[in-house]
Amino acid sequence: MQSAFLLAEQPAKVALEGIRRGLPPAMFDQVAAALGLSSSKLAEKLGVARRTLTRKHGSGNPLPADVSEKILRVARIRNLARRVFATDRAVAQWLLKRDSALGSVAPIDMLDTEIGGREVEDLLISLAHGQFV
Repeated sequence: MQSAFLLAEQPAKVALEGIRRGLPPAMFDQVAAALGLSSSKLAEKLGVARRTLTRKHGSGNPLPADVSEKILRVARIRNLARRVFATDRAVAQWLLKRDSALGSVAPIDMLDTEIGGREVEDLLISLAHGQFV
């Protein structure tokens, strides 16, 4: 199994192929573990039915495209956040803390949608460039 974090850094064409094929359920667990979250908690934050994950784990079938896309979004954000923060633990703490630049919403709570993901990404880019928001 390829790492979700490596796949998130691939060219769009490669990432899209992975999303459309469906990612292995283990990638969901991999991302959750890197953020110090249980799979259940990450599923809740992303609006993914825990039952879907359990069923896919049991059958060995890939995740649906919408869930696969959410996983790669979180992996991409984690990769970007690691350029700003020194450790996965620091990334996880930042993701879970409400941020005034996001309207007092925790970044993790924005990652269930592409638009929210872009807002978090923009914030991280600003932080990486030393712009305080």
